[in-house]
Amino acid sequence: MSEKTVLQISRRSLIQAMGGAAAVAAFATARSGQLVSAQDVVKASIWGNHPEWKDPMQEIIDAFQTANPNIQLELTMLTGPDYTTKLQTAVAGGQPSDIIGIGAGDIINKWVPSGDPPFIDLTDAVDISGLTDAAKLQVVVDGRTYAVPLAAYTVGVATNNTVLAKYNIAPPTTWDELKAAAQTISEGGDAGLVLGGKDWVHTFFMYIGLASSVLGFDGINQIRSGERKLTDPDLVAAAQLLLDMQPFYNAGFQATDYATAKAIFANGQGAMMVAGTADYTGYREVNPDADLGFVAWPGPAAGQSATTTGHELLYGVSKFSSPEVQAAATTFVAWLATTDAQQLVSDKIALPINVNVTSSVDPIRQATITAASGGDVPVWYEIPELAAVGTAVQDNFGALWAGELDAAGWAAVMQAAVVPSAATPTA
Repeated sequence: MSEKTVLQISRRSLIQAMGGAAAVAAFATARSGQLVSAQDVVKASIWGNHPEWKDPMQEIIDAFQTANPNIQLELTMLTGPDYTTKLQTAVAGGQPSDIIGIGAGDIINKWVPSGDPPFIDLTDAVDISGLTDAAKLQVVVDGRTYAVPLAAYTVGVATNNTVLAKYNIAPPTTWDELKAAAQTISEGGDAGLVLGGKDWVHTFFMYIGLASSVLGFDGINQIRSGERKLTDPDLVAAAQLLLDMQPFYNAGFQATDYATAKAIFANGQGAMMVAGTADYTGYREVNPDADLGFVAWPGPAAGQSATTTGHELLYGVSKFSSPEVQAAATTFVAWLATTDAQQLVSDKIALPINVNVTSSVDPIRQATITAASGGDVPVWYEIPELAAVGTAVQDNFGALWAGELDAAGWAAVMQAAVVPSAATPTA
């Protein structure tokens, strides 16, 4: 990608576009989260795709504006599908929001490879040293930084603590413990692990969770580079565990859809369930009194647990905005990476993407932060070389549960969907 295709924000370009000391002051303070300018208040627009987050998101914006009184952000929230349509139309017309929220996976999979991204290069203006490895992977391409994720979501195992206590079982930490716990609970009349086998989602997240417990972050990069394959024996074993657990899933799991599975679990008919952070809202709607927890996917041995983390909107700066507005937008994006901002995110919205934020006032998010600290990898569909594995699962999960694919066959189909890169990827 040539430099002509990327509008970079730098001292020189800002000085030329805005003129004089005001530009220098605006740029120089972007890292610290303070915009010092003799200009009037600068307004910048920001869009979001979670209407249910409108109030807490506004609280976060208010905190930023208190620290940066010369910047006024105008928040607009849309539903997910409406957001995607509006963003695509706005980018095509050169009029997206000034703080542009890019979909997870789109920077690395779509926009930078296209050679004409709608956002600018923020490498010299945003400090991402505190971001998680998974977050960096989403926003850094070829050594250049383009955005900061608003937040993260993590997928692992939800626990129904009432059911576990009924059988005097602690959350499992290894595959052997998982299988033994599920067997004991199933023999007692409850589902050891609730699985919605009618949809592909649970199959996908359980498979990548178990496989990721084998691989870890370094192993994922080895799959990406071709140094390892999903057909390696230790990874076929992860697929085999999917099949070995079948007697301990909820009765009729192959015909159970996602929503029904959530109700089974929340109502105390199952001890564990494939779950992400966002699922807990649904659990509470089914049963507000449910005593729930969250743990990482157990691994083949102690100390090999794993969670898989995806990201909410990746906030960058629109290349279509004026230099003055770009400077204001950059200040917000830089602030979003800080511990102050991410502590607010952790307490009010979702999981933080700064490694130094290790607590939350929400008990489930706190449990998720703790679980992810033991070993976390990116959700596979956000990684370019592994993105097609999600499609392969959608096309083949029925064959797995129908017995048409054994573990080795499943692994071969998944490996065929991997597109290895020429060299080991680096953030």
